[in-house]
Amino acid sequence: MSFLKKILNAFSGLRLNDNQPLHGQQLDYILAGSMYASQQSAYLNSYVTGLSNKEIKKLLQDYWSIYSSDDAKEILSSLIERNNDPYISVVYEAYENKGNYVEILKSGLPDDESIFQQYIQIYRRLNTVIPEVTAQGLFENYAVLKKAKDAGWNYGRASFIARCCFEMNYLSENELKQYLEASYYGLKKSCKTWREYTSSYVYGRALSGGPHNEGMISIAEDLLSNKKSPLHVKGYI
Repeated sequence: MSFLKKILNAFSGLRLNDNQPLHGQQLDYILAGSMYASQQSAYLNSYVTGLSNKEIKKLLQDYWSIYSSDDAKEILSSLIERNNDPYISVVYEAYENKGNYVEILKSGLPDDESIFQQYIQIYRRLNTVIPEVTAQGLFENYAVLKKAKDAGWNYGRASFIARCCFEMNYLSENELKQYLEASYYGLKKSCKTWREYTSSYVYGRALSGGPHNEGMISIAEDLLSNKKSPLHVKGYI
């Protein structure tokens, strides 16, 4: 299914599981993946996604190279740890001090050319993407953006991928719950509200070079304002 078709499907109505719905804290845990779930036209309120095994297998293999339990755990751990990268703060400091950015990056990053070039690319993306999302009004101010960064994007994908891996029997139910909780509490450290979460998801996706940003913003607004959405009645994470 093409990305544009997925966007159109997402607008056809939020999908809720009436037979196996989650409530309370368990629901909050999986809502950390609600942006990705909506993008894939999956259930928002249950461990099961409502997608066919064929759809899940294609998503995991084609986009994530996940073929086994070991692959699943490696990818999930990587996504959950990304917001703990100590060098990202150096890149944002450089962004805030453009006149001195080279010195800041050289003094704050490891003395390894390949790693340095990796973070230079992130710095260049910040210079393009931050003005874009600021103009779109995604964040209340830069301070909120700097705190949230792309936490919604990283933890949100981890949360939904964990559900998919569970359905493919790559994770046990206990392992699923552990990854969901880790994603939720990681997100909670960076984002205060569910609106900040959706903004952080869109921002992170834009940083990664994802297209159709306007469509993702529309999905976010639907999640936050649609009375059928579990996020509609929630404010703080």
